[in-house]
Amino acid sequence: MKAVGIIAEYNPFHNGHKYQIEQARRATNADAVIVIMSGNWVQRGQPAILDKWTRAQMALENGADMVIELPVQCAVQSADIFALHAVNILASLKCEWLSFGSEHPNINFNGLANIDLNETKIDQDYTKSYAELIRDALTNATGEDVSAPNDVLALNYAIANLKNNHQMKLVPIKRNGANHHDHDLNTDVSIASASSIRAAILDNSKELAQYLPDNTDIEVLKKHVDWEDFWPLLKYKIETSSIDELNHIYQMTEGLEYRLKKYIYEAQSFDEFLRLVKSKRYTYVRLQRLFVYTLLNWRKSDDLSQEYVRVLGFNKSGRAYLNDIKKQIELPVITKINKELSESELNFDVVSGRIYENINHIPQDAGKIPLIY
Repeated sequence: MKAVGIIAEYNPFHNGHKYQIEQARRATNADAVIVIMSGNWVQRGQPAILDKWTRAQMALENGADMVIELPVQCAVQSADIFALHAVNILASLKCEWLSFGSEHPNINFNGLANIDLNETKIDQDYTKSYAELIRDALTNATGEDVSAPNDVLALNYAIANLKNNHQMKLVPIKRNGANHHDHDLNTDVSIASASSIRAAILDNSKELAQYLPDNTDIEVLKKHVDWEDFWPLLKYKIETSSIDELNHIYQMTEGLEYRLKKYIYEAQSFDEFLRLVKSKRYTYVRLQRLFVYTLLNWRKSDDLSQEYVRVLGFNKSGRAYLNDIKKQIELPVITKINKELSESELNFDVVSGRIYENINHIPQDAGKIPLIY
């Protein structure tokens, strides 16, 4: 059996994602579509709007054959680290192809990934993310415009695939419909951006059905969460932590702990806190990720590089594929969490799941087994 891998967040799952799965299967004629998906906390430093089980279910009901959870310590990272771990895990699952959405699928991503960045000038600009700096350096070196959000991610996937000598063939899929960061719904189309759908969900809009697969249970959208729901927990964590304790938090640099302590007593909401802490030196996304690390108590001394295959769900084809390649997988394959696992490899996922569960009141890890379709 042969599989095509997709790296996703499905925050939330919508018609554009269904289209990508269909096109990836069609382009490769793969026996299985394997999705590796961020869990309850996503790459840009936000709680997922719906929990990981709900989103995995939506993916399995709309074309995915197996959904794997990207470990939280790999997911809530800069684009290059996020891509590195996601690509590694898909490669460990022996995927023959790696498919991704792209605004410009004709870009030679492999060619760009081959450029020696050691010989390319990378500016030091703290107002930009590392991914943006790499993008700018490559654009300056080649004249190739890779500024669109999905193109930036695609480039990081290509670099990770090449860097670790993985042999997955890249399959870009032309992004269909709205732009990545569009915040308004367009009633003339059936594909909207995840950003606009999230905004509509948080606004309790009733005009969402046309942008979601027909089999979507609209009632599940009522279980949505956002950073404001976690604000009391974050506020308590910062207020009760000393400057020294905050200094030991992962990615807490250049005295940011003092800004957190200074503004935590002034802010009345998460959004206000984010705006107060923000400076020209740091992007909003960089700070949002730092707030996740603070809430989850990630330390600079923690090993955040653990990789494993956590199966959230599969159908008959996905299960057959997993059985077919199971002996070839070098990473641990996890289908059920026991006490030993929850205190070792899966500790970060379990802790982050418990905090998420405190808000949405849906069990996330204890006793959970893969969804079966």
